[in-house]
Amino acid sequence: MTEIANNIQKDLLDKIESIPEKQIITPTIPIAIYLQESENLAAWAMDDLDQLSKVGINITHIEDVKERIEACRLLQTEWMNIKNCTSDAKIKWQKDSEAGYALHKEILHDFNFAYRDDKRQMKIIKRLKLKRGISSLVENLGVFAEIGRHEKEPLEKIHFNFDKLEKARQLSYSLHDIHNDYTSSTEKKHKQKVLRDKSYTYLKLLLDEIRLSGKYVFSGNKERLQGYKVNYFIQKRASQKE
Repeated sequence: MTEIANNIQKDLLDKIESIPEKQIITPTIPIAIYLQESENLAAWAMDDLDQLSKVGINITHIEDVKERIEACRLLQTEWMNIKNCTSDAKIKWQKDSEAGYALHKEILHDFNFAYRDDKRQMKIIKRLKLKRGISSLVENLGVFAEIGRHEKEPLEKIHFNFDKLEKARQLSYSLHDIHNDYTSSTEKKHKQKVLRDKSYTYLKLLLDEIRLSGKYVFSGNKERLQGYKVNYFIQKRASQKE
């Protein structure tokens, strides 16, 4: 459990986590805007509790909404933090893997020429074609380094740059670790986004109930009715007409 999530009451967090993934509602409004509108609605409904109580909305609902808003805000913050960290991991992974594939192509080209008359080595080299997945690249770079270390003479004849082998050896190790870190961060990112979306869903379910109740109670009162509408969509439609 993260430090941010620890700031959410356990019973509330348990309710959020218990929402099945198939019941998650995907946000259609930027979370920051939705949270602000949620706070505005809670404040608006607070002034209408006498009328709203006639259809079952009371102070407990308002307090519950505020707790759900705060939980969603905390989990949104955590999601953004992890998302940014994962982006850094992805950039490093993409950069180093591209370097690995480029080096693999170079060394394979050199080896095919240098060992062309060595049937035993060529049999090994021909098996070093890249297969799908990072494990093939990591393994091949390591094998290149071993072949070059034990069979130097053919490479020396073509003035091969032996620095490539040291680089291949290092990349073989580093790519393995970087890929594990990237995979781990990607899984963590997914889990956090799911939890953030669950908190949004849990908030929206109650907020929609209050909003619909307000629209029903104040269907004939334009002034109070306005506070139960979603301003984001109203403003969006208005800007599209301009």
